[in-house]
Amino acid sequence: MSEPSATDSQNNTIVPAESKVVKMSGVQLRVSLGKDVVIRIPGVEQSYRGKIVGYDPYDYLIASVRMPSKVRKSLSMGGQIIVKYILQGTVYGFKTHVQNAITSPTSLIFFDYPSVIEKVDLRRDTRTSCSIQSTLQTEKTEHECLIVNISLTGCQVSVQAGTRDPISNITTDDALVVFVNLGAEGTLKLPIAVRNIKRKKGLLILGTMFLDLNDKEEERIKQYLDRMGRLTR
Repeated sequence: MSEPSATDSQNNTIVPAESKVVKMSGVQLRVSLGKDVVIRIPGVEQSYRGKIVGYDPYDYLIASVRMPSKVRKSLSMGGQIIVKYILQGTVYGFKTHVQNAITSPTSLIFFDYPSVIEKVDLRRDTRTSCSIQSTLQTEKTEHECLIVNISLTGCQVSVQAGTRDPISNITTDDALVVFVNLGAEGTLKLPIAVRNIKRKKGLLILGTMFLDLNDKEEERIKQYLDRMGRLTR
């Protein structure tokens, strides 16, 4: 990834502001088939979830990801993207250039193997207790859940899950989406990654981190935390 490494004026965010970044050679990239990734296009507010479906080491990677036709068409002519993924509770990210984007036989993006990647060491932050009724979304299912604390870098989610519920098979590093209703600050749809799991009397307690926040989303969470701080002093 070339500079800038944190943010710029086009929501070109690679890592959260409250984090430390270690740059590494691209040869240390560790991805496997089926790995969940989040893809952001500089200047586009929305991020997109996908999976790695192929790669040729040190040459290119292939991700299966659904995007609006307009966005995909622009990428078919090349362009820059930011790719993020989580491995063993740590976020990795890199900037790369798209070689091609196709829709047949399925929706795929081909992009260059990175020369540099960034390893994100999130700083410990203070989490604010809350009780926010939310929805947790996997690839195939949705589940009612409760967010019991939140910070700028993540949240803790409680979801009811029996042994036969698909979500009970969730594992560390899995990527999900949570809908967070912040009241006056609106509802956010945020990709999260699971860092730790506790099982308790039919409940899953998931410690998660936000896998990708743009400037507006981060500002809304800040406003919510400030408001809660004023009301709970």
